[in-house]
Amino acid sequence: MNARPESRRRVRWLPWLGVACVTAALVLALLYALMGTTSGPAESRARGIEEARAAAQRYLRTYGDHNLRVSEVMDFVNNYYVEVRERDTGIGAMELLVDKQAMRVHPEPGPNMMWNTKYGMMERMAWDHPPRAYEQTSAGDDMPVSPDRARKIADRYLARVSPETRATEPEKFYGYYTLHTVKGGRITGMLSVNGYTGSVWYHGWHGRFIAMEGYEEQHHQRAR
Repeated sequence: MNARPESRRRVRWLPWLGVACVTAALVLALLYALMGTTSGPAESRARGIEEARAAAQRYLRTYGDHNLRVSEVMDFVNNYYVEVRERDTGIGAMELLVDKQAMRVHPEPGPNMMWNTKYGMMERMAWDHPPRAYEQTSAGDDMPVSPDRARKIADRYLARVSPETRATEPEKFYGYYTLHTVKGGRITGMLSVNGYTGSVWYHGWHGRFIAMEGYEEQHHQRAR
């Protein structure tokens, strides 16, 4: 009989305890939302792409070749992909990957290393020390596989491995082409087609596509 008053007091406090817990949860959720508005997903993606671009530009400076520029950065789940072009010809020079955690840059494996006839990476594979670009007689313009044929080859390959997926316009590199793949109007990845043999190499190391940014060449007048 003596314990009943204490039990009644506990029962009276239980609703207030529940209200306090709910209020605390709402306050925390509000604070989290307010903090999130300072850097939303879109802003965070844009910042990451710009950081990857800056890292790639620092990497290119080690070549000492001012003819190379970053023309495109693509954000994938596993990494950032960077397309590098020559300023004077507009031909693709190389493809790079940027680690999303440390922003460390290294040459993309696959066609960039194995098929690139001007900026190939076969002699020096170390990721920390970019190799010098070496010249060969092959120009990107005289590949026997034309851009139109490369796209048809890519579409035939995709029809076998991923129905309803198609290839976009080829991007010309020395010795090969790289093409984005799309399905339902959305980018799903990329592949390359050898400009001499027509062989196809799918870039299977990127993961899901997130966003991309292209960079037009800006011409600066030299000081006299």
